[in-house]
Amino acid sequence: MLGLASLAMAQEKKANQPGTQQQESPPEIQEESKDIPTITNPVVFDEKNLDKLKEKQREYVKKHYANYQIWIEGEKTDYVDSRRYSTFDLENEEGEHIMTVRFDIEEAYQAYMKKHQKEIKRQAEELIKKGIIQIE
Repeated sequence: MLGLASLAMAQEKKANQPGTQQQESPPEIQEESKDIPTITNPVVFDEKNLDKLKEKQREYVKKHYANYQIWIEGEKTDYVDSRRYSTFDLENEEGEHIMTVRFDIEEAYQAYMKKHQKEIKRQAEELIKKGIIQIE
């Protein structure tokens, strides 16, 4: 937001100088300044497997928001509540970003990370037993 404010102030100063014309801001900046609604947790799935959970969420979005296309799908951490979310940015037929649907995946994400850490530890122990890795 700070960058947008700085750009707007710079354009305003430039527009007030003699001999300059005010230009319209680039479309990217106009798009960022729009209020895009975000729907959080429209449904909660009882699934601990992260991949299966994301697939259920994707199917839910496709079914319940059939008039829109998934433009971007990803994961984000919300630093306000320190939780991890899967996000689906939806667009209409004209390619306009219409809304964001996000689902809380914190518990499944933590379970995934815990399992991943156990697997790394198991592989390291195996390499130590084989003598490939030595601990001093």
